[in-house]
Amino acid sequence: MKLLSWPLVSVKDAAERLFWAWALSAGLVAFGAAWMQYRGLWQTLIQGDPSGISLGLLALSVLTTAWCGRRAWVLRQQAQAPAADTHSSWRAAWRADRRQAPDLAASLLSERSHGPHETAWWLAAATIKLGLLGTVVGFIVMATQIGRLPTFDIDQVQTLLQKMTQGMAIALYTTLLGLMANLWLGLQLLLLDRMADRIVADIVAEPLAEPEA
Repeated sequence: MKLLSWPLVSVKDAAERLFWAWALSAGLVAFGAAWMQYRGLWQTLIQGDPSGISLGLLALSVLTTAWCGRRAWVLRQQAQAPAADTHSSWRAAWRADRRQAPDLAASLLSERSHGPHETAWWLAAATIKLGLLGTVVGFIVMATQIGRLPTFDIDQVQTLLQKMTQGMAIALYTTLLGLMANLWLGLQLLLLDRMADRIVADIVAEPLAEPEA
């Protein structure tokens, strides 16, 4: 029932809920990271992936998540900003653009509300590509270990498997982290896009309710 009542929530309340939902989820993720540190899982990850791709994925995810939080705060401010606030309100900019360049007003509003999201979406997609890169690197490591064996006989199977484990770990760790990071960042950006859509719709509809003199 709550999902069905979502459109009935005002833009201001929806933006407020979005920001605090992000803050809560970020806190839960931070708690999970601390728990992993306590269990020694980060050390296992670092040792299992000497390529450093996993650490790069984690850093990219943290930075993009922080940006999403900042963007949620910006949307919250824009949803609550009065039209008279000429310094920060998209509403005031929309009205000014309608007077000065009516043909470009919609494009300018779209750029203000959704333009910054495009880079974040590219970074979210990059996590999948980095995960695939780690998979390729892992298989290259395994192939290299096989190629270094002077001969291949039953006595060397155990040694070969031990050497191949490192490459397999790289492939699995990076693929897993890439998928998880993409899902996590994609969810945040989807909610930000939906919130930006609601704010834009509210801004565009405002002149209909309050026509200019």
